[in-house]
Amino acid sequence: MNIIILSALSGIILMFSGFYIKNHRALNILSVLLFIMMIIGGICQLNGCEILHAQYDNMIKSSPFGVTFFMVLVLLAIFYLLLNKDLFPKVGKHLSEYYALIFFSFVGIAVLAQFTNLVSMFLGIELLSIPMYLMAGTAKKSLRSTEASVKYFLMGAFSTGVLILGVAFIYGATGSFLLENISTFLPQFEAMYYIGWALIIFSFCFKIGSAPFQFWIPDVYYGTPTVFTAYMSTIIKGASFLGFIQLLQYLPLTEDNANNYRYLLAAIIVLTLFIGNFGALAQRSVKKMMAYSSIAQAGFMLFVLFTINVMSKEALMYYTISYAIANYIIFYAIAQLNKGYYPDFAGLGKENPVLAISVTIALISLAGIPLTSGFMAKFMALSIGAADERNLVLIIIGLVMAVLSMYYYFRVIVEMYFKKGKPKLKSQDGMTNFMLILGVIIILVFGVVPDLLSRILNTPMW
Repeated sequence: MNIIILSALSGIILMFSGFYIKNHRALNILSVLLFIMMIIGGICQLNGCEILHAQYDNMIKSSPFGVTFFMVLVLLAIFYLLLNKDLFPKVGKHLSEYYALIFFSFVGIAVLAQFTNLVSMFLGIELLSIPMYLMAGTAKKSLRSTEASVKYFLMGAFSTGVLILGVAFIYGATGSFLLENISTFLPQFEAMYYIGWALIIFSFCFKIGSAPFQFWIPDVYYGTPTVFTAYMSTIIKGASFLGFIQLLQYLPLTEDNANNYRYLLAAIIVLTLFIGNFGALAQRSVKKMMAYSSIAQAGFMLFVLFTINVMSKEALMYYTISYAIANYIIFYAIAQLNKGYYPDFAGLGKENPVLAISVTIALISLAGIPLTSGFMAKFMALSIGAADERNLVLIIIGLVMAVLSMYYYFRVIVEMYFKKGKPKLKSQDGMTNFMLILGVIIILVFGVVPDLLSRILNTPMW
């Protein structure tokens, strides 16, 4: 319960701090300190020092993997805040509320990291989603931002209905909300039971931004203020995958239904990869290209769900780190430029070498070029899918889509170094340059030493 309580308290502190703290740098520092406090609380929880320990195991139970993943997301959030510290004031005046929404979304992440019950899973998803509906509409003078917020809310409400229906079907078949009971109980109504699981899987497809519920991604990501798009496309996506893999480890797979699960997952992956990659090819805006890229990356991340074990959990965490760092750098560059179209990047290589090099490394990582963390992330994900020989065609499709993605990623690099232009942007301060260089170092080090994460986190305890 440590991480849930600390996340909620941090959100409340930030919500009221706006009455006393007006300086945006001070709010940023306070947020970082609160995140560090949450990491300390998580470490204490992993070592058995937990508030209300074992008192609500039928709803929330400490999971070593879940708590560790939560702390990784907190570290990514600290990186995000330090890199984008000067972009928050450009959105609006209510800075403390923006920070508070981020912390309240972490309450949902904390619940998704530890749920043992379908009801607490539902609460975690809603606690994660509701702050995002508000963040999408924070640019009150922008019609696109308002449109993004309304679309996100309406589509989120629809996916919530699908989720509740799936939960109701499973409860009707088993008479229990507890995941341990559901995974071992012989259902009285087998068809209803598996339809319920399918509906829940589809609802999570909305949260992670994969087919068949990916339609909201381009418009919402494009309309949302860029600094918050970076948060939505990384932390929220990673948290949704965390909840997804935590849930699927309870999915009972027999010899008969294992094939059905594989076919369903394979169909979702193929649709997601095709929609994401071919959608990105047609874009003139780098921001919209990154929105479709987010869909394509979700397709690769879905490969880890073919088998739920220590390797797949580590691969998911590794992919989340790699993807998040690269996205932060690129969205920071988009926010600094005019409207984020391809021509806006022309001449960036000469005008701002540090930012241009950082964006280049981030793009080649997303494209999956060797010696970057993006390459190893894709390799790990595809390796898990390749463990089943029947997925050979699916692996080939994934490789073809990875090659195809190089075209739209490298278009930005061509604009930066081979097209003439004078991009309108402000020079970064020392802290921002440090964070950009640190992001590049993380991408390269994780690409050269792929087992570094498992050494740090000691994954066998999962």
